[in-house]
Amino acid sequence: MKKAFTMIELIFVIVILGILAAVALPKFIGVASQAREANLKSFTGTLNGTLGPTWWSKAMTYDGNISELNIDTKTKLAKYTDLPKELSDFNLSNCNNPNKYKVIASFDKTKVGSDVDYYIACKDGTASEAPKFILIKPKTTTDNLSLGDANTSSPDFANNTVKFKDANHNEIIIQH
Repeated sequence: MKKAFTMIELIFVIVILGILAAVALPKFIGVASQAREANLKSFTGTLNGTLGPTWWSKAMTYDGNISELNIDTKTKLAKYTDLPKELSDFNLSNCNNPNKYKVIASFDKTKVGSDVDYYIACKDGTASEAPKFILIKPKTTTDNLSLGDANTSSPDFANNTVKFKDANHNEIIIQH
C-alpha cells in the first residue's frame, strides 16, 4: 500500500498556513510607506548633519545666508547628495530667514505612499549658527504648503508640532 497524505492532513496544513498568513500579513502592510518616510527622515538628517554645515561654511561670505548660494533646483542639489526619488520640488533660495522655518522642498505623496504630502522646511543660518532643516507632514489631506511658506510659531519639539501659514493665509498645524 502506498503512503500518502490523507485529506484531513492536507486540510490541517492549509488551515495552519492560512492562520500564519492572517497573522503575518497585517505586519507587512504599510512597511513600504514606513520605509519611504524613514528615507525622507534620513535625507533631512543629511541636510542637517552634512550639507547644511557645508553650505553654511561656504556662505560665510554672505553672513551665513545659504539662500545666496544659488542652489535652487534638484539638479544643483544632486551635485551634493543622492536625491530621494520622492522629491518633487526644491529651492534653497527660500531658506532666507534665520528666525522662521520656510518650506524649501516638497515630496510627492503618491511616491511616498502617503495620503498627505511631506515637506522640508529650513531656518537659515547666521554668522554664529548653522541652518536647520525639519521634515514636516500636514495632519490632514487638505493642508497643503508651497515653497516659501513660513511658520507662524516656534516649533514645539515636545509635541512635534509647528504652525505654518499657507498661500491663502490659513494657519496649519504641522507634525515634524
